[in-house]
Formats: sequence, structure tokens, C-alpha cells
Amino acid sequence: MMSYRHLKLYLIIHEIIHFKSMAMKTYLILLLLVILVSINSFSQFTAKMINVLDGKESNYVVYSDLKQYRYEFDEDGMKGVVIVNPDKNQTVILMPEMKYVHKTTCDGIISRMNDPVQAYIWYKNQSEEKTAGTEEINGYNCIKKELLQSDVTVFTVWHAEKLNFPVKMISHFSDNTHMELKDIEPWTADASYFKIPEDYTEVDEMMRPVIPEPPPPENWETMEASVPFEGTVARGTKLKIKIGQSVYHKLAISNETPEPAKIIRHLVRNGQELSDDQQGLLQYRSSRLYSGENNTYTFDWKEGDIVIIEACEGEMHIKIFPE
Repeated sequence: MMSYRHLKLYLIIHEIIHFKSMAMKTYLILLLLVILVSINSFSQFTAKMINVLDGKESNYVVYSDLKQYRYEFDEDGMKGVVIVNPDKNQTVILMPEMKYVHKTTCDGIISRMNDPVQAYIWYKNQSEEKTAGTEEINGYNCIKKELLQSDVTVFTVWHAEKLNFPVKMISHFSDNTHMELKDIEPWTADASYFKIPEDYTEVDEMMRPVIPEPPPPENWETMEASVPFEGTVARGTKLKIKIGQSVYHKLAISNETPEPAKIIRHLVRNGQELSDDQQGLLQYRSSRLYSGENNTYTFDWKEGDIVIIEACEGEMHIKIFPE
């Protein structure tokens, strides 16, 4: 059956052919171009998403304004909302019943666990992508794409350019893991769908209320020590320790105060600080502990290395000793 929009298009073409007035023909041609553009333009939409992970099915409602999108779901009686803004590299997870909000990056593990699209994009950045043709899925022309790692297909995706969103995805990492959009309908974007309610409390990945970090100290005091070391360092202190032997070392840290504490590690070898590729990214060399928390790390430090620990917040109890 011909849709209303396509019927209107047919009638306009018929009028253009039979109308004698050039002015009216020009008007009708312009109107025809407007309709053609609207038929082929991108479409904000809402849809049902069936997301199956290892055979377990979850049902989402998706809203997209073509730049960002929102999922709504109800899992085991707990309602949730995921708002994804790729341009800002931000994923926001709302927990309406507790009025909590958790913010993370699109490529973060929590984001990828809740969003099959970002899981695909994460693998795309470390795989080879190839186009495998076109196919119509649920009424939309899709580009079929495959991700390959070592010539093995790990993802198959049917991407609808009109929606700027995949209509169907299959993960080949595990059995019975796939996603598909159903009941896709046009939607006029509502900006409120992508805003965080003002009365929500921000929490971290452990569901603790987020306590903002202070700015870095403006002045530093250097404290030199040797291995083994045990003591407490306070904000503004740089603990500088020279490693005396090439063995594995343990670094044990704990926060025994009621306020958060944070340290950042730096490793200097042969008089120069190692690059992030050698000593790890800053985010992995930073440790922020809440009250009562502790961590232990193992490092392969070399004789002559200098370990610098910056206390950026609060007070941290530190132990360094050979393994």
C-alpha cells in the first residue's frame, strides 16, 4: 500500500506534468524537492531494542536525536536509563528509584556492559572493518559491516545511515549474543530526555556518593626515603624513594582517615621520567581511596630507579618493601 507521503509525491508529479502555468510548475517542482529531501533525510527515532547476551534477553526502549541516544530498561524490577553522547565521550547511567547518576566514558567497561553499540565501537578501534554489502532490515536500508581480528569475524553489524544507528548486530565472541531494533518509529527529539535531573546524586562505580577532588597542590615538599619504607604522606608531599635492587616490590596503600586520599606515582629511570607507554597511563598510576579502603600493587622496579609518589589529597598510609 502506498504511504500518504508517497501518494502526495505521486500527485505532485502528476500535477507538474499537466499544469500549463510555468510559475505553478516551478512552485510544484520546489515542493517536490522538499518532499524528496524529507523522504531521504536522517530520521530521529524511537524503537524497541532486543538485546541478548549469552542467551539472556533484555528489552530496551531507544530514543535518538541522531547525535545522542537514550536507553530505558527494566531489569529484574529495577528501572534504569542510559544516556550516551559520543561527541562528548560521555555515558550517563540513571537509577531513578534511588535517584543516582553515574558518569563514565563511552569506552569505559560499565558503558560497554550496558550499551551494545559502544561495545561494538570499542572492538572496532582494534579490529579491521570491512563492508560486506547492503541489506534491508526491518524496513531500513542497511550497510552490512564485519569486524575481523586475525581474519576471524568477531562482529556483524547492519547499520542504517538514515538512523545513524545499527538496526541489527551479532557478536561472534559468544553464543546467542545479538541486538535488533523493532517497531522503529519517527520521534521528535525532546531535549529533556538527555538531561540529568537536578535532584539526582552522582555516585562512582561502587555506588558511593562522589566527593569532588580538590585542585592539585600549588606547593610541594619533597621527602626522601629508602626501601623498606612505611609512613603517612599528606597532601602536598612528594615522597622520593631510590630503589636499591632489581627485584619485585610491593606497594601497599591505605586510607585510615574519614576523608578521601589520592596519590600519583611517577617512575624515573636514568634521570628521566618514563613515558606513559613504559610506566602506564596517568589514570592507572593514580590511586584515590575513600575512608577505610586499601590496595596492594606489585612492581618490577630496577636498581637505581627513583619512585616519586605525589600526595594530591588527604593523607595516605604507604608501605614499600621487596617482595
